Amino acid sequence: MKFKRYIVALIAAFIVSPVCAQTVDELIEQAHQAYLSYDFSEAARLLEAARKKVRKNVPPQIEEEEKIISTAESFLDRVEKLVILDSIAVPRAEFFRAYKLPVSSGILSGAEGLPFEEGNVEYVFTNEGNDFKMWAAPDTAGIYKIKESIRLTDGEWHEPSQISSVLSEDGNTIFPFMMADGVTLYFAADGDESIGGYDIFVAKRDATDGSFLQPQNIGMPYNSPYDDYMLAIDELNGVGWWATDRNRLGDDITVYLFKVNDLRSNYDPEEENLAGFARIADYKATWNPDDNYDELISEVMAIRPGENKKQADFCFPMPGGAVYTTLDDFKSQAGRSAMQRYLEAKRDFDASEKNLGELRRKYAEAKSSSLGRSISEAEKSLEKARAALGKLRSDVYRNELNN
Repeated sequence: MKFKRYIVALIAAFIVSPVCAQTVDELIEQAHQAYLSYDFSEAARLLEAARKKVRKNVPPQIEEEEKIISTAESFLDRVEKLVILDSIAVPRAEFFRAYKLPVSSGILSGAEGLPFEEGNVEYVFTNEGNDFKMWAAPDTAGIYKIKESIRLTDGEWHEPSQISSVLSEDGNTIFPFMMADGVTLYFAADGDESIGGYDIFVAKRDATDGSFLQPQNIGMPYNSPYDDYMLAIDELNGVGWWATDRNRLGDDITVYLFKVNDLRSNYDPEEENLAGFARIADYKATWNPDDNYDELISEVMAIRPGENKKQADFCFPMPGGAVYTTLDDFKSQAGRSAMQRYLEAKRDFDASEKNLGELRRKYAEAKSSSLGRSISEAEKSLEKARAALGKLRSDVYRNELNN
């Protein structure tokens, strides 16, 4: 009887604690699979079991997985509440061509968007004014870094320069998208702060010297245990796009279209389906049943990227609410002539402002007294030009309204 009870106890122990029979590698693999399924607590439990097995000399892989899971758990506590309008399966190659963006948001292209030869470039961002470009290319070590170039006053493009290293201290950075403000940059990176391979980050540019502040991971549901790339915002229609490898089928990846929130609102951390919203198990579950999104979706899908609906030479608000966009809008010759003088001065001012920005970028990379003096002189000159521009703007109003 004692022997029988002993055998039963052994069998029960084996049933209750199957972990005992598993190797460290098996536990790590199971933990990773649980992580991919958004079961972060189970993943942590399995890693703890693996850690107990090795006791000392814990493999780096366990510590790396534990760090990622801890970060993912913190993201799961603040999943942004989004309305996801559509989910589109597209081939991985040149997926960004599925984004329907108006020209006001910029132009997304392949390597053909570069005005010069550079190898291993698959994507180029160009701003609305076609005087600023960003892309990613490998450095001498094969690590992808974001580069940029501006168009000079003579129409030529400046020699490309790599942007602030703060964006890529520990990995690859790809798929840059600069907002129209020229300050807010979205990009994908696979460094230490990522919870998947690539995550989407946002960084703000310092307007005074062109450097970038420390980038921030934008969290869930945008990022996941899988690769997530290239977030782009259409401010005109209040929507955004991003692409992800989650729910991947074959060579296709998923592109999501979503409504941009004016202010971030997160799901309640106690939400029963929180992991489902983070994973986007069903994008239509994010819809408000009282709202109809068909018109907005149709309007966005009708956009023809790179095509202007209305050709405008400039945007000049007039008293009373009217906005002049061409010289033909002026009702007086005096107003038209004043506007031509203003536009000429504005072009010179913009060129001087870009030159100052370039000087500041160079100064941030390699400080020197001569560059410091040049920046000081350029700033004084720009202040005088700004005052003169204000006077010319007043002349436009005065000549048009008085005639």
